[in-house]
Amino acid sequence: MGKEESAHTILIVDDVPENVELLKYLLQQEGFKTYTAFSAEEARLVLLNTAIDTLLLDVNMPVQDGFSFCRELRTMDQFKLLPILFITSIEREVGFQEAMKNGGDDFINKPFNKRELVAKIHSVIRLKDLQDELYRQKSKYEKELQAARRVQDQLIPEKSFIWNGIKAQTLFHPYLQIGGDFVDSWIEEKKLHIVIADCSGHGPSAALIGAMFKMQLFNLVSSMGLSERVAHLRKNMELVLPEDYAITFCYAILDQDLKLSYINGGHPAPIVYIDGETKFLKGMSPMIMGINFSATDEVQSVQLKTGSLFFMYTDGASEAMNPKSEYISEDGMKDIFHESVKSGTDILQTVQTKILEFCGSSTPSDDMAMVCIQL
Repeated sequence: MGKEESAHTILIVDDVPENVELLKYLLQQEGFKTYTAFSAEEARLVLLNTAIDTLLLDVNMPVQDGFSFCRELRTMDQFKLLPILFITSIEREVGFQEAMKNGGDDFINKPFNKRELVAKIHSVIRLKDLQDELYRQKSKYEKELQAARRVQDQLIPEKSFIWNGIKAQTLFHPYLQIGGDFVDSWIEEKKLHIVIADCSGHGPSAALIGAMFKMQLFNLVSSMGLSERVAHLRKNMELVLPEDYAITFCYAILDQDLKLSYINGGHPAPIVYIDGETKFLKGMSPMIMGINFSATDEVQSVQLKTGSLFFMYTDGASEAMNPKSEYISEDGMKDIFHESVKSGTDILQTVQTKILEFCGSSTPSDDMAMVCIQL
């Protein structure tokens, strides 16, 4: 047991040298590495300069008592989870209540029983080891997420470009460091393609599905029409999509005559601003699901004109919630878009700002992607 615990360090804090020496001797016999301090001030210096696994703290000390020192440590981030055991002659029931109230993890009466002392130290150290391992795993996971986010930024870069006097702009804002939303716009065969999609869930698994969705877009042949493109995407994504996942999407193509054709697969209705009026675009086809079924994708079309705007978003925007647990809703998104158009500023940034203003102190709970086409 001594060798097993040899890496763990214990700081003994007591103003009575005899008590310190006794504890030091007993704990070294158990294989612990010990440090000593005779006041809160000395203990503070040790803690700030040495990695300590457990603190044994006397209560009755001059200048600053143990309870006060424990409260001070709990206000410091690096010591919030430090195991602290009080050792004192205070009556057990009262002493335990005070120990817990002041931030301690356990309480040991003087004169203490060696077996009880060692058992309690082992207990809190096991918990600390688990906490440390969880922290290491969390840190590793966060680094992996950061790396994945950099990859996703390359896969789904935010875009802003002009084509034939038409401005296309996208925005991608994952709730976690990576997310399951997808948005893109590009020029192909003298037409503007606009795609937005939302995989159920968020995080690494949803992001991988989003990456597969983009790979399928890359595999589309230029000669394919809109219906063929969507059929290709649907067929190939349904082959790899797990049964408990689904993808909503909207694929739109704008030609040089400003005719917009689109297929909406279970996605929030696209919004168009035309002649000073903001309205939803009709039509709904099935979403993509990880089950085999026969889907009919209906192509919709609308004739736009110079001065029109076309807007799509994922439901992380419409389902954003304020502190009163109220959703923005699709109607709310239409109003936000209309107000943003009338503001005459950067539309997507204005829309995002208005969403965050609606949320107030609440944090959006889902990924958000948007695309705006200004004719």
